[in-house]
Amino acid sequence: MWIIRYAVSAILIIALLGFTIQNSYQRVVINIAGITFTDVPLIFVVYVAFCIGLIFWFAISIVQYFRMLGQLSEQKKKNRTLTEEITTLRNLPLEELDEQQEEKD
Repeated sequence: MWIIRYAVSAILIIALLGFTIQNSYQRVVINIAGITFTDVPLIFVVYVAFCIGLIFWFAISIVQYFRMLGQLSEQKKKNRTLTEEITTLRNLPLEELDEQQEEKD
């Protein structure tokens, strides 16, 4: 599995490098909330967009991690209570047999 991940990462990096080399001379105009930036290198715009995407991905991943951590904690509690219930049910017939034998004696 790690080989596939590294291969995909390498392909994406090579594609990004190819894109930057081919468009290194491109300049663009950016309008953000009424502010205009002129003569900005395209590679800088792509890099900033990539970094913003990474920040959002990281924030969403942290939220999902803590959500899954909470679910795992709930499942552990439920597992513990079910294990205790199973132990109680396993011991129940033995207690009944002991009571029946005492009644016979």
